[in-house]
Amino acid sequence: MGYDVNGFTDMHTLLTNERKIGGAIEASRIRLSTGEEFTYPVITNIDFSGSTFYSVGFVTDDGEKYIVNVKDISMMASCQHCPIQELKNSHYKELKTKQRIEYLKRLCEINEGACTPIFEEEVATIINDIGEDAIDRDSELTHLKKEPLKNTFKIA
Repeated sequence: MGYDVNGFTDMHTLLTNERKIGGAIEASRIRLSTGEEFTYPVITNIDFSGSTFYSVGFVTDDGEKYIVNVKDISMMASCQHCPIQELKNSHYKELKTKQRIEYLKRLCEINEGACTPIFEEEVATIINDIGEDAIDRDSELTHLKKEPLKNTFKIA
């Protein structure tokens, strides 16, 4: 389930805090003033100076990367912040999932033997972001899969 994004300030805040909150910003459509229209682009960057936003970077479903001036965008429809596992842009979803898995492997390697609450929280955030099925496909990370409850209680 995605959360609506209400403007460039929200987008910039989400992109700046990507590591802490995960996910990505996906629009259902972006139309440029030239008439080009893109379905399910993922916003990857917002540039600003002072309080003026001047360019937006995004990746199309075909994997093309665009950086356009804000004045060249005629419409951005249904921008939402959603977990990586829920993205409709298959190219970016695959790319970001691979990046998160590599980051997760490195994080586990660095924290080997020390299971702190901060580490557990970051691992849980990443797994919730990319989905447990992505973890299942990687043999090095199967130890992170949640164990089902073994002790079930019946109350008479």
